[in-house]
Amino acid sequence: MEFLKPIPKSTIDFLASNCSQKSIFYSTTFTNNADNLDNVDIAIVGVCDDRLRPEFSGSALAANAVRKEFYQLIKHRNDFRIVDLGNIEAGNTLSDTYFALKQTIATLLKKNIMCLIIGASEDFVYAQYAAYEETHFNMNVLFVDARVALKFDDDNPENNGYISKIIAHPKNYLFNIAHIGHQSYFVEPENYDAFERMNFDMLRVGNFRNKIQDIEPFCRNADMMAFNISAIKAADAHGQNMPSANGFMGEEACQIARYAGMSNDLKSFGIYNINPTHDLNNLTSQLAAQMLWYFIDGFGNRKVEYPTKESNDFMVYYTSIQETYEITFYKNILSERWWMEVPYPKDRSDNKGSFMVPCSYADYQIALSNEIPDRWIKAFQKLI
Repeated sequence: MEFLKPIPKSTIDFLASNCSQKSIFYSTTFTNNADNLDNVDIAIVGVCDDRLRPEFSGSALAANAVRKEFYQLIKHRNDFRIVDLGNIEAGNTLSDTYFALKQTIATLLKKNIMCLIIGASEDFVYAQYAAYEETHFNMNVLFVDARVALKFDDDNPENNGYISKIIAHPKNYLFNIAHIGHQSYFVEPENYDAFERMNFDMLRVGNFRNKIQDIEPFCRNADMMAFNISAIKAADAHGQNMPSANGFMGEEACQIARYAGMSNDLKSFGIYNINPTHDLNNLTSQLAAQMLWYFIDGFGNRKVEYPTKESNDFMVYYTSIQETYEITFYKNILSERWWMEVPYPKDRSDNKGSFMVPCSYADYQIALSNEIPDRWIKAFQKLI
């Protein structure tokens, strides 16, 4: 594909000198030809453009910095075919680079190949989303970010936050946004109100402290995911554009990445805002590399599971709330993952019965306490 440039020879030479025969480097194909990808499971794409704002300067170096750490890691037991397609270099304009990333991801989506994006500044999340416009309907997107990029600039729309651009995208195929990991002192009250009006999910980092497993249902429900490295506290990730004293720990970031890899619906995963010019001993690039390793580990543990009353793999739990609502929960007896039924409104002409929503044991406990889980309410309101 004309947008893709090979990884620099200096990076390949470094890896050839530093990687063991059991490393991911020796089980990966390096090519910038995206047209012949038969039997490929995972494709890696770097983005080398950081021009939107001065504070992003340095992110263009991230893709190759992360590669130097990632390819030294031991390859997985699963025999995946991984292809590194190289880098999308900065185009004549930012719009050219956005278009190149969008088209590259769209090509991989049509071939049903998982796309891993590394090295871009956060504004490229919009290009990641736009790639789905021809292949997906009712999109569920998941963002992990310390801040909420919901900014509108009427004078210069290019400076709009990536969430604002996604919401305003001309083709409306968005169903839900789940934004997790924000830090309240960075978020304006109007952003909370906007998410509430649109029935989107917004949960701060404190919601997941000591219960990181509660993020899994959001990952399981996502079609695409973007992880801003600034969601990780600066002590664990120095090399970022907008550091904060608080945030997720490195181990939690790796667990989130593994949950994302396990999602059957997820087709692209991007790590954004890594800045090697601020890094200390390459630790942030190492952490991003380990997140990619855990994502692939989760990818190898994907299971085809969809709850039905007839399946022997599920336990079915019926709850009655306030003698008005009946919510049916399903638990897979092997993976111990939960779902709940959300009925389509009876007056809809395309009534399809029920809509299955990934959930957690905590949602079931809420229903047992005679309350309707927020996850159920938001899903039902979006179906109206």
